Amino acid sequence: MAQYNGYVFVPHGTYDEFRNATIGNGYDVDYFYGNQCWDYCALLYHQYGLTLVTKAGGGTAKDCWNISRAANSQKPFESITGKENIKRGDVLVFDGTSGNPAGHISIADEDYNGTNRIRVAQQNGFTPYAPAAIATNSLNEFLGLFRNTNWSGSPTPKPKDKKGSKKDKFPWVIGLNHWYNKR
Repeated sequence: MAQYNGYVFVPHGTYDEFRNATIGNGYDVDYFYGNQCWDYCALLYHQYGLTLVTKAGGGTAKDCWNISRAANSQKPFESITGKENIKRGDVLVFDGTSGNPAGHISIADEDYNGTNRIRVAQQNGFTPYAPAAIATNSLNEFLGLFRNTNWSGSPTPKPKDKKGSKKDKFPWVIGLNHWYNKR
């Protein structure tokens, strides 16, 4: 694990590039309280010359949505509501609870799967210098998401059919013969 303090640049052309460059490393971009969830998502915003805003004077993860949604919806990010709209690579914001009043922010590692749980890439400050990792979060406190529109045009590649499958075959000869018979 490498530990980075302050902002650094990482590959981010696609979600997978960002994920592969950051998972297993720790990021404390603001030098407060170690590797917090906000630091990880702020690192992504920094790649585009933006600041992930909580509120003036400092705030919490949930404030990224509740107070500063418009400020965090700057290109290439747009705000979207509804957990059914979650796509892999979206920045997810969660409301606070009695156990975690600050809320939470992470990045979806899968599309919405129809359940109340979602796999995410995140950092969590319960251990001050824990590295970014893949975890599963509840969607009970989901507030909304910020979609990186630079990533939305690159869907997850689907496996190709094996050569010689029925999908690869088209009766061109039959069509050509039919064409000549009509003349």
